[in-house]
Amino acid sequence: MCSPLPLLILRLLLLTHPSLGRHLRHRESRKIHSVVVSTWNYTDANLQAWSVLKQGPRRTRQAVIQGCLACQNLRCGRLLGGSYGPDERGNLSLEAAIMDGRNQKFGAVAGMEGIRNAILVAEAVLQHTHHSLLVGKGATDFARVMGYKEEHAVNLNTKNVIGNWTFARCQPNFWRDVVPPPRTQCGPYSPLPQYLLQRPMRQEYPITQGEHDQLAFLALDSEGLIHVASYSSGARFRLRGRVGDSAVPGAGIYADNEVGGAIASGDGDVLMHHLPAFLAVEAMRAGQSPAKAAAKVIQRVLKHNTEFNGAVIAVNRWGTYAAACAGMDEFHFVVSGGKGFLRMARVERVKCQDRKDVVDGGPKGFFTRKPMKNRKIE
Repeated sequence: MCSPLPLLILRLLLLTHPSLGRHLRHRESRKIHSVVVSTWNYTDANLQAWSVLKQGPRRTRQAVIQGCLACQNLRCGRLLGGSYGPDERGNLSLEAAIMDGRNQKFGAVAGMEGIRNAILVAEAVLQHTHHSLLVGKGATDFARVMGYKEEHAVNLNTKNVIGNWTFARCQPNFWRDVVPPPRTQCGPYSPLPQYLLQRPMRQEYPITQGEHDQLAFLALDSEGLIHVASYSSGARFRLRGRVGDSAVPGAGIYADNEVGGAIASGDGDVLMHHLPAFLAVEAMRAGQSPAKAAAKVIQRVLKHNTEFNGAVIAVNRWGTYAAACAGMDEFHFVVSGGKGFLRMARVERVKCQDRKDVVDGGPKGFFTRKPMKNRKIE
């Protein structure tokens, strides 16, 4: 039988030194809670990432990679499936990135045509080169060197998407200050004369549930290791050669084991202006909670882009997480693990900030159609 003496001594210490009890309770509350967080409501991809993470420590990289790989089919929507997100010339390309929270090393590819496993190629950039980002044909060539087979991805679905878009006078598109007017006609385009240039206006990329072209993952294990990753089929009807936020460090993803990590989703061109994932991590470094950090980042973006549609999820080094958003009724994201939860791959929702609470007036873009509100998920 164990002696009661050590227990009696501990009780006496707690009675005579209340601060010791507070210290012990604080240490208990600072336990790291393993978690996998992903943007939007694709539970299957999140669950696959979690199934890797729960196998043991130091599997955060494999976890976020597995999450991205799970979306290379229609389980994560048509656009991420591969054949429904062509550029304006009908070409299909992918981009992906991965970041290691231990040292902020980053590997990414963008505008990569003909290679399906973009996230694996991004990891190869991280592991086998001194570079951070490869694009276009160079990324495809590198993938072939790494042993990935080139595929002819354009199919009947892609051709139908481009055909319908052309029939609709190439709406929406990403041109401005050109002739003929891009809001009513297809190109080829030429620059407007200098004296006819208009005030720059931003047409935000509309977000519709189930029609997302980007997905991001964050994995934190019990040892405090963090990896983040992002995978994207690219904005539909983009100009050929466009690089999105998935491939830019700090825009779509960022991680630092000493602080935490963040993932973002929305109009990639706006996200690249502000680097919201990086800003959220730095806000937490300055002492802000994940909830306050995410909210502040969204407010900052809105001040410069009044019609912004998107979201940021911040996770601190202990596994506490929070999200903030704008441009939708609410933002959906998926979580496995975390403090006090037993149900995995649960869809969580956060109400988006009202623009009127952040900005009064300001420049507004021209909309061919208004951003669609989120449909209820069954």
